[in-house]
Amino acid sequence: MIQLYGRRNSINVQKVSWALCELNIEFKWHDEHGKFGTVNVENYEKLNPQLIVPTLDYNGTIINQSNSIVRYLYRKHTDVYETSKAEDIAIAEQWMEFQATDLQLNMTPIFWGLVRNPPEDRDQDLIDKNIILLNKKFEIFDNFLEGHEYILNNSFGMSDIIMGVATYRYNSLPIERTNLVNLQNWYKKISNRNCFKKNILGTFS
Repeated sequence: MIQLYGRRNSINVQKVSWALCELNIEFKWHDEHGKFGTVNVENYEKLNPQLIVPTLDYNGTIINQSNSIVRYLYRKHTDVYETSKAEDIAIAEQWMEFQATDLQLNMTPIFWGLVRNPPEDRDQDLIDKNIILLNKKFEIFDNFLEGHEYILNNSFGMSDIIMGVATYRYNSLPIERTNLVNLQNWYKKISNRNCFKKNILGTFS
């Protein structure tokens, strides 16, 4: 039995739950409605010594790190790596890493400052600085999306999931955003998918 560990409202867990849904893979969810900072699973440190989420137990194979899990699932359950050019896969994975590094670098202080922390603990200068940088980074992605229906081979796939959860958070933040037409047209398509509605919609907290 495939098992997923981590709370539903974690951006990293969402990547995996969305991918599992799109690939029609049945799984058991542990601590789905858990709270930030804890994993209510006995001996979880044996599965993931870092005590972070998500962790996927794929019939005894234990995998951590959300982007690695999503890549693994798409390698195992699709032929995308066999039927795509290496150059196209590299570009798709480039955007997956862009989410995990470049976007998270600026999104984290905004999210914590405006959503998680009380107003009296906000560093507004830091928040404002990161809003500017985050908007600029989404402009880069918007430029890439010109002429692209989806990120890889104009077919919905793993990189759309990774950038999709990031864009959901971006659109949900109480900030002023740049009007990015390509981004929002792409986001409208992916957010209408049933697995997005089931796994992502309404989870911003």
